Amino acid sequence: MANEKNYLTQPVLDYKGEKVGEVTLPEELFGTEINEVVVQRAVRVDLSNRRLGTAKTLDRSEVHGSNRKPYGQKHTGRARAGTTNSPIWRHGGVVHGPNGEQSYKLKMNKKEHFVAFTSALTDKAQGGNVIVLTDEACPSAKTKDFVQTLKSIHADEKKNLLVVYGLDENLIRASSNIPSITLTTADNVSVYDVLNANKLILVKGVIPTQEAETEEQN
Repeated sequence: MANEKNYLTQPVLDYKGEKVGEVTLPEELFGTEINEVVVQRAVRVDLSNRRLGTAKTLDRSEVHGSNRKPYGQKHTGRARAGTTNSPIWRHGGVVHGPNGEQSYKLKMNKKEHFVAFTSALTDKAQGGNVIVLTDEACPSAKTKDFVQTLKSIHADEKKNLLVVYGLDENLIRASSNIPSITLTTADNVSVYDVLNANKLILVKGVIPTQEAETEEQN
């Protein structure tokens, strides 16, 4: 059983890619059973809640057209028509279309979301896609220096999720112009963000420790 959990022990790397320590990932977060069904549901909820209800069509009162009667009331053999803005006319208004106020919000209970979140974290850890970065302040705010850091820690060239702890202005500035980096805080990580990243880069301070849990209980 111990061999199966070896992936929970991760090296802590500095900004030069050198090992400066080790950290044990909490088993209750990174060593749980993966529930794919709940994960799929969590991703659906997350993406739906990000969707903006801005789609809007014009009804007959909003269409830019003429109020002139298109042809006479009688003796044409055609149906009566009072305006070309009618929905049955080409370029007329739209009936029952979106009005820009629609909501796509979905809900998920906390227990299910926690199962989905830990499943996503476990999947990343088991696949060897978790990188732990030192929680020391970033020494440089230059983008080129952080690009070199990514190469040193063997981060993915396309998709990386960087989870930071606290406000490190140098780290934020250095990573903000790199397309392969998505930066977020520990309290704002979503299931979709974790799954969408090829590498999950955690600043050491975001990982809860046994010591911290003991202090909270006391």
